[in-house]
Amino acid sequence: MIPFYNDISRIRLTRLVFVWLFFVISYQWWADLMLSQLESPVLLRLDLDLTYWIIHLTGIGELTRSNYPVALTFDITLSALCLLTAFFPKRIVLPLLTGIFFLVYCVLLNSYQCWHYHNIITLSLLIVPFCFKSLKTFSLAFTGLRYFVAFIYASAAIWKIFRGSVFNSGQMRWLIEHNYVDRLAIDDYKMNFLETAMFNLSNYPLLADIALILGVSMEASFILAFFTRRFDYYLIVIGVIFHLITTILVDVSFLQLWILFVVFIPMKQIERMKTETISGVD
Repeated sequence: MIPFYNDISRIRLTRLVFVWLFFVISYQWWADLMLSQLESPVLLRLDLDLTYWIIHLTGIGELTRSNYPVALTFDITLSALCLLTAFFPKRIVLPLLTGIFFLVYCVLLNSYQCWHYHNIITLSLLIVPFCFKSLKTFSLAFTGLRYFVAFIYASAAIWKIFRGSVFNSGQMRWLIEHNYVDRLAIDDYKMNFLETAMFNLSNYPLLADIALILGVSMEASFILAFFTRRFDYYLIVIGVIFHLITTILVDVSFLQLWILFVVFIPMKQIERMKTETISGVD
């Protein structure tokens, strides 16, 4: 059954998603990862990604690379669009413009970093449902996104299982040690208590292997989303815990993508939000 969202639910989801996007962009500013903050000249790598080629063929990449005021204007506009969409959730043109600017930003950033920085580009898909005016189309697109998010995690588990990496003794131990090499290479670097504890886990191969199997099992649990919505609350919790574990063990943080779990908020919670608003609680 496909849940159909009402105006109030859509407005709340719009504000939640685009405020989160604003904070993601704010972090990019803080980390000096906006287009106007990159070194000049930048390196460029497109490989065979047709989306990247199409965007660069428009000339927008060359324009932002060679003109600092244009790059700065682009960055400020993207930031402002995220906030404007949150403040004016019924203006369909705003999420549409935000989606275009965000996709272009992600493609250009990845091109100049010479690798696919997948921590944020997946968020461009989250913007798509909000670009449709019809509530029915929005509901269909948002439901479709739920299955896509489930596919991302479930397919990651399936890939590890069929490749056999989850059964490769020492795999997790290698991952832990590999992610701490750059820190240990720094003279006089002292790991904190948590880093020391995680690094020492590599001295216990059995525990490290169990940790890998547990992580893959958590990813595989998202297969349930294809058959029932009964466990959606649990999938949100599992997803957050999974990312916390990967952040601690292998120093891979996907905090920016946590907003994707909004697609697993059960319909009864959305209806409760509606009731609260009608009763004057909101």
